[in-house]
Amino acid sequence: MLILKYDLGEVLECEPKIRECCEKEIKPPDGNKGSGDCCYDEWTAEYKEIDARYKKADKTVTYLTERLSHLTAQRDMWKIWKDEMDKACDYSKKICRQLEIVLHHNARISQNEFLTKRAINLLFCMLRDFFMQIDLLKKKYDSMVNCIKCLNNPALVSGQGIMVLIEDYGKKLDAVIQTRDALIEAIIMAIGIINNINKNVGHPSHHFGLNMVLKEWKKAFNCDGKNQEESEEKRKPEFGMEGYQRNTPEGEFEDTGLEPMFKFPICDSRYYKKIDGKYMEDTEDFNELSKWLLNETKHRDNLKALRDGLNSVISDPNVDPSKRCAK
Repeated sequence: MLILKYDLGEVLECEPKIRECCEKEIKPPDGNKGSGDCCYDEWTAEYKEIDARYKKADKTVTYLTERLSHLTAQRDMWKIWKDEMDKACDYSKKICRQLEIVLHHNARISQNEFLTKRAINLLFCMLRDFFMQIDLLKKKYDSMVNCIKCLNNPALVSGQGIMVLIEDYGKKLDAVIQTRDALIEAIIMAIGIINNINKNVGHPSHHFGLNMVLKEWKKAFNCDGKNQEESEEKRKPEFGMEGYQRNTPEGEFEDTGLEPMFKFPICDSRYYKKIDGKYMEDTEDFNELSKWLLNETKHRDNLKALRDGLNSVISDPNVDPSKRCAK
């Protein structure tokens, strides 16, 4: 049986291995006549098939790598934003705790201020009553002195006897009366100070002062954690608008409708939950895509090894009939 016939006229006998290889007729690739060596032609056809599969696998790996890189950047973006929101949530909780402490101290100050104000008012009433009594004594004293003068008794007016005691009493009475202005001024100043404290600090039942400001801050941070229900008609979406689409002018970025709408507590808001959901979704996609890329990379490397092996075989001068028989 003749397998190869060259122009040199040399006839090669078919070896057993070649005979086994060529028992089944193989059509030359691409309709060509082939090289005359059925094994070489089969390796060539197999190389082309493996090379095509390798190129396809390589493109798949390249696409998955780019996709994974983009997904990694997007996932990291969600992670950074989620971490920032976690920090903001922690800080808001710390602020709420501090507000509770300040409100507690403010309530105690307000209680002490109330008691102080009542005590100062009582003191003012006592001073007023005291000096009213002093004025009454002064009036009686003046009346008594006038009566003594009207008697025109030289023994009484001469400054001896009982008149000495009366005049001494009058001097002491005048000394007490002179303290009235200073005491009244001090008590009025104290009343003004305590009223300013009451106005600026406020009372839990009042709608003004520091107490009211702290309550408004506590309400703004939603420290009690109450649900802030809103009607669907008036509620503006916290995370884009469902099905939001708008024609984007050329040269502009797409408007997704995404804008932060913080509501406290942040960690319980719909916006935070959607950000966290996006991060978890991208993390799952990242893990699945990583596994897919790893499998595709292994498959591509196997095809490359197989292709390189076939290429080294068909490129060997001792195997290629065109080179082997050119001698």
